[in-house]
Amino acid sequence: MSADPLTYLLDRFATDAVTLRARAAHLAGAPAPAHGPDAAASLRMAEACELVIAMLNDLSTETDDEMLDALDGLGPELHALSERAEDAFVRSVYGGAATRVSEIVRRTRGDETEGDDDDVDDDDLHDDIVDDDVKLG
Repeated sequence: MSADPLTYLLDRFATDAVTLRARAAHLAGAPAPAHGPDAAASLRMAEACELVIAMLNDLSTETDDEMLDALDGLGPELHALSERAEDAFVRSVYGGAATRVSEIVRRTRGDETEGDDDDVDDDDLHDDIVDDDVKLG
C-alpha cells in the first residue's frame, strides 16, 4: 500500500475503473456471462468507480489527520450511495468503497481494535469490486 492513503485509494479505484471498462469492451456483443456483470453493468460499475474518484479528489485537507478525518467522513456518504443505488452491481461498488475507505483509515491510524489485519490484504479489498478471476482476453 502507498504511504499516502488518498493516493492509494485513487490508484485502486482508477485501476478498478480501467479493469471494468476493459471487461465491458471484452463482453460487448457477447451473451451475458453466467456469473458477474455483463458489458452494460461493467460500464455502470466503472462510472461508479469514477464517481468515487471524483469524491476523493474533492477532499480538501492540509494535514494527514484532516485527510483521515475527511476519508472517514466519506464512508457514510458512500454507504448512503450504496443504499440508494437501484443496480446491485453499482451498489456493490459503493458498498465496497465504503468498506475499503474505512479499512484504510483504520489501518493508517493503527487501530487494531476492530479486527485482525492479518486477515485482510490489499487484494481482498480489491476483490470487493473487481473479480480477478474474470479473463479479459
